[in-house]
Amino acid sequence: MLLMALLALAGAPQDAGPLEPGRSGKLQCYGPNVAAKTCTAIGAYRFDPDGTIWNDARNQINASPAVVLFATGKVYVKDGAECARPENRAEEITGIEVDGTRLEGAQFEGARQQIAANISAVLGDGEFCSTYVPNADGTLKAAVTVNGVARPEFESTVLWIEPNDGWTLALPAN
Repeated sequence: MLLMALLALAGAPQDAGPLEPGRSGKLQCYGPNVAAKTCTAIGAYRFDPDGTIWNDARNQINASPAVVLFATGKVYVKDGAECARPENRAEEITGIEVDGTRLEGAQFEGARQQIAANISAVLGDGEFCSTYVPNADGTLKAAVTVNGVARPEFESTVLWIEPNDGWTLALPAN
């Protein structure tokens, strides 16, 4: 009887905390413009049977030329926050598109090394956590800490969206 209970627990999905909407296929839209259905970044989550959670992200990092960064990294839930501790930031960058054309070979490798170095210079290489706090309009405020230190300059607005509702990437107009 005890063995059956342990096997049932082992097969049960772990609580994904603030990422639970991602388990049902919803996506995170960062910097949402609801009227235009645009996001500055869109993140999807995959949940492995062993409890590992993966974040697959697309980030628009430049408007003209349009530069989109694709990245995949492990995340985990800690004290109600989504956290990550990059193991190799450059390896997490899985693709870069410039005006819809994917970079390849040495061009891709050089760009991803440079972008990873820039990200590390800004964020460091420690633990990056986001706590999601509900806003009155149904969005969430992502409050960020790096190595346990609040970093309000990295706060953003997040909205859970359906994958087939027509949302796209775009930077806000200046």
